[in-house]
Amino acid sequence: MPRPFDNNLPRRLRFGRGVSGELAAELRRLGCSRPFLVTDAGVRAAGLLARVTGPLAGQGLQHAVFDGTEPEPPFACVAAALASARGAFDPDVVVALGGGSVMDTAKLVAATLLDGREAPLLAGIGKVGRRPLPLFCLPTTAGTGSEATPVAIFTDPASGTKVGVVDPCLVPDVVLLDPELTDGLPALPTAAAGMDALVHALEAFIARSATPLARGLALEAARRIGPALPAVCRDGGDRSARDEMLVGANLAGLAFANSSCCAVHALALPLGGRFHIVHGVLTGCLTAETMRHNLPAIRDDIAVFAGALGWGDADPDGFPDRVAALADSIGLKRVLRAASVPGDALAELATAAVSNRRLMDPNPRPVTESDAVAIYRRTLGLND
Repeated sequence: MPRPFDNNLPRRLRFGRGVSGELAAELRRLGCSRPFLVTDAGVRAAGLLARVTGPLAGQGLQHAVFDGTEPEPPFACVAAALASARGAFDPDVVVALGGGSVMDTAKLVAATLLDGREAPLLAGIGKVGRRPLPLFCLPTTAGTGSEATPVAIFTDPASGTKVGVVDPCLVPDVVLLDPELTDGLPALPTAAAGMDALVHALEAFIARSATPLARGLALEAARRIGPALPAVCRDGGDRSARDEMLVGANLAGLAFANSSCCAVHALALPLGGRFHIVHGVLTGCLTAETMRHNLPAIRDDIAVFAGALGWGDADPDGFPDRVAALADSIGLKRVLRAASVPGDALAELATAAVSNRRLMDPNPRPVTESDAVAIYRRTLGLND
């Protein structure tokens, strides 16, 4: 008998090449006419911002833009965006155009712009409570799934600690999935984001908190990501693979939004915060050894998930090595090894990871601090 559960989903989601050009119509459909766009300098430089704002201007919609979002953003990004919005005009909707950092920043702008609450005070679970402004998300990467989730992640620049703001009201109202916005993504961001999406699906599927909906979404995400990820890493111009990855990443985001991420993400957050390593590189590389640890508790689930990826010949015992080979083949392991994480940092990182009960409690097998150190050491090659 299924246990009680809740599911949180965006109110409206549209997919298709070119749907970003219909933002103005979608805004008007909700009665919005003064969008405040949150993005970053890279999105602007790639010409994606102009692609979206051009039709807004053509439809006579007043808008303002904040393009100062940083990678792995601190809460100061939210404060800067709020100052920009208040100095421009009176927005009636927030639009995120970018990857996970942009969408996470936009979530808290939409939650706090009208009432002046301070974003750092909302860190934790269920502390937001309300989001007065509507939120639209247009992802420009296929990986984070932030457009589908009630989660926003921020970094304390002083300590390197990453903290989550988690609340159902952060789930966007409208999501426009346009693969054209991902076509020009360079090779490493494509690989890192895509591997992170695969891990989202995997952890959502095996988590102790998984709902039936989440498990179904996770398997469908795996069916798309399994063949599409290596294809798009081989050929960034493969539009079919780009399409599949964007849908797969969104499904994976929907899956973990209604389940949870687990130990892989708990281990990745302190390591990425302290050593400034791309999040998808970390999750992609940490998965093999974390799943090797989890295997006694998830053998049947791993066989099912491997089948969904198209790895029909991968028995559960071989799954960690297959994941490690994928991360290596798309260039993630090389990037991680270049970070040169010292062995004497691992104990502190392990303590931080294990203390993240939001992510460790749903993990299918307990992870002790000594377990965490061992996973770090094997992943980083410090036992070689």
